[in-house]
Amino acid sequence: MKKQLLLFLLTFHWMSYAQQDSIVPFDKAYKRIYHITKLSGERPVIDGRLDDDCWQRQGEWSENFVQVAPNERLVSSSPTQMKALYDEKSIYLGVYCKDDNPDKIIRFIGNRDANGVGDLISVAFDTYHDYRAAPEFNINAGGNKTDLIVTDKLEVNLSWNAVWEGKTHINPQDSSWTAELRIPFSQLRYNQHSNDGVWGLHVRRIIRHKGETQNWSMIPLRNNGHVFSFGEMHGMTDLPKSGNIEILPYVMGKYQREPQIPGSPYQKGSNWGANAGLDAKFGLSDFTLDLTINPDFGQVELDPSVMNLTAFETFYDEKRPFFLEGKHILDFSSGGDRMFYTRRIGSAPSLDTGADNVTRFSQTKGNVPIIGALKLTGTNRNGVTIGIVQSVTARSTAKVTQDGKESKQVVEPLTNYTVARVQKNWKGNILLGGMLTSVNRALDEPYLEDHKVRNAFTAGIDYTHYFNNRLYYIDAKGMFSSLNGSKQAIALMQTSPAHYYQRASAGSYLGVDENRTSLNGTGGYVEAGRKGNSKWLFSEKFSWITPGFDLNDIGYLKQADILANETTVQFKQTDVWKIFRSNTLAVSQENQWDFGGNAVNNNMGISWKTMFLNRYEFDINQRYGWNRVDTRQLRGGPDMQYDPYHHTRIIFNTDKAKRVMFMMNYEGDYNSDGYNQFNTLSPSLTFRLGNHVHLSGQFDYSWNTDNLQYVTATLPSRMPSAANPEPSYIMGHLEQKTYGATMKLQVIITPDISLLFYGSPFTSTGKFSHFKEAADTKSKIYNERFNEFDPRSVSLQDGIYTAEGVKGEVQFLNPDFSFNEFRSNFVARWEYTPGSTLYLVWEHHMSDRHNQPIPGWGRNIDRMFGLPSTNTFMVKLNYWFNL
Repeated sequence: MKKQLLLFLLTFHWMSYAQQDSIVPFDKAYKRIYHITKLSGERPVIDGRLDDDCWQRQGEWSENFVQVAPNERLVSSSPTQMKALYDEKSIYLGVYCKDDNPDKIIRFIGNRDANGVGDLISVAFDTYHDYRAAPEFNINAGGNKTDLIVTDKLEVNLSWNAVWEGKTHINPQDSSWTAELRIPFSQLRYNQHSNDGVWGLHVRRIIRHKGETQNWSMIPLRNNGHVFSFGEMHGMTDLPKSGNIEILPYVMGKYQREPQIPGSPYQKGSNWGANAGLDAKFGLSDFTLDLTINPDFGQVELDPSVMNLTAFETFYDEKRPFFLEGKHILDFSSGGDRMFYTRRIGSAPSLDTGADNVTRFSQTKGNVPIIGALKLTGTNRNGVTIGIVQSVTARSTAKVTQDGKESKQVVEPLTNYTVARVQKNWKGNILLGGMLTSVNRALDEPYLEDHKVRNAFTAGIDYTHYFNNRLYYIDAKGMFSSLNGSKQAIALMQTSPAHYYQRASAGSYLGVDENRTSLNGTGGYVEAGRKGNSKWLFSEKFSWITPGFDLNDIGYLKQADILANETTVQFKQTDVWKIFRSNTLAVSQENQWDFGGNAVNNNMGISWKTMFLNRYEFDINQRYGWNRVDTRQLRGGPDMQYDPYHHTRIIFNTDKAKRVMFMMNYEGDYNSDGYNQFNTLSPSLTFRLGNHVHLSGQFDYSWNTDNLQYVTATLPSRMPSAANPEPSYIMGHLEQKTYGATMKLQVIITPDISLLFYGSPFTSTGKFSHFKEAADTKSKIYNERFNEFDPRSVSLQDGIYTAEGVKGEVQFLNPDFSFNEFRSNFVARWEYTPGSTLYLVWEHHMSDRHNQPIPGWGRNIDRMFGLPSTNTFMVKLNYWFNL
């Protein structure tokens, strides 16, 4: 009887709406208000059925949701409604979803936090109502849960994890499915005594088989900010105190089997290990304190294999949960550079032991242990957001045996990392903030003093101001960095790839000062433009990074000594037009200079991104550069002029909602000189098998021709004596082939039990020929930029090339290479009680690099799977205490 009454009430609602126009007026769809009701009586049983008394007799059902895509504000033929209640411990949400094709409801059960599959509903709360970020909870029709943090700029952090309940129920007779959620207040951060009791609220439904998205309160596709566009939930008064204690201890056992090294007292073939630690979370009024002691991240996904032939450091994404939670608060970025790059904490040791595995042997060291870390984050009722991270990594030593005598060598000093971020928000229209970072090392050995900076400090200030209901904006950041250490350490910083003070082109304003004990600089940008709910958007940006600016002790900076401006104009069509669901067309122009006033890059680009009515997507980006000067190509040598170039990127994919999805990525660079071209082709397939198995595979193939690939810098052996002899910069013609494959298999037995496998073979081979030495590298004539060695003067013996150049005879190592690597891991995960998990992990790794290129991937695969391997088996158990 209760269920029939509920169906009658909802049907009455929908009949009344069906009599209205098919297009909901904008003012009736945008910024809606919902009045939540405090629950009295029994709490609902979370089973997904919505048959409890409270769903029928308490609170109010919302208006019908509004369609956002494909047709904005259209009344849907599959209507949706929701109801929200709360008590002294939790918020409860019930969502009722009609479907005019119930047989097509996609109920696939993916891995935890895989919200890209299955029909789903989601709810997000802007608990501080400050328009900055919101915790979001998703559940699909199969019962798969996802929790995340979404920011106003629609940046998503899927690594935030909460402990909450959610169930779904499909009713074929009623052509509907329902979802029921219980979200404890202990998992949310909010002000207990707000002035108005208003939270931002966003409830969404996605119908995959129709490619339809509905919102309770519409967020336009062209919006003035994602969280800014939330509706409002009134009545959030008389809330429990925002304070709780969560403790998550873990124990771990590990067995590793690795290749033996003859004569080594350390690599004996196998070893056992055990570890224990804990994570804890404390609610402190408006703020949350996270603590981790001796953390272990053995269950996280592996980094991809790469073959990096550039001077720059490879950037890897963060995957460790402790450092990902709250990352939107601690973000301070300028393009691809950032003040806080969390992978610096607990990274691999930076100092080498010099082991040759012949007369000198060394322990194998993993990542530097993190002794402990603290993180304080939150926002108070006055709109002030604070984020603080404090972490200490251990003094890491490796045992070294030379000629039978054992000693210990420090490979990473004891290091303290501090990050502090503050930002004030005025109603989402003005944001003013700052950030401070500090890295302090205990350099208690002379060789540590020579190689590491003792102290590194950075400071930044940012300001954002929106105008005219967020249609126009000004965004600015300014940063300052200061490093200090020994003369030798600062000299190393000056000659590092990010700076290269020794460049001849920078002689008028730089040059290495070997007596310096500090290095300072600034960076930042100023940007203004129009964005938001408009078809035409534009922006103008000016940015700078002075030569001495550096973030790389705790942040990430690719390259200093840059002045740049970029202009962008964009047209966005979000309504259905002919065969298109949406279109975005953008034109941009960019210019870069160094601080000597030299133009180093001038290019312009055009891009087009579209979705067709069948939900196929196509994205093409084309750039043309008429001037490019590479200041890093010769690793501190003279700048290298390149001819005009074209850069192309194409991405195509079929309907992502189908059981089989195909994607093709292509990226290529072509220089007009006809000698340099770089191509990467990456086809991939994704399969959903039934409702429990997800299989994806991607193949990557790159074929690159580089006639000016850097090899080395060397002094000619017969060069006339000189006070400051100039080295010869050797380059070669490189033919490189790179092959890679990635396979991921997920078997989701239930939303709480899953099996995941990741495997990735990788091969890169390079063959060098036509060696040459740099000449007039800035010449507009291609052949004047180098002098190619006479082939008759080039010889190879015992892995060393000898050639006769303009400056005399030069010698250099054979740069040919063949790199093979296979990495895989298998993770079995069981969340045996909410918040508590058992992991079983197997990690497999084998790799090898030598200077005899093997053509073709098949022969390399045969060699790869004959290499010695390292296998690691791990069992990890944690248990969640909520006090």
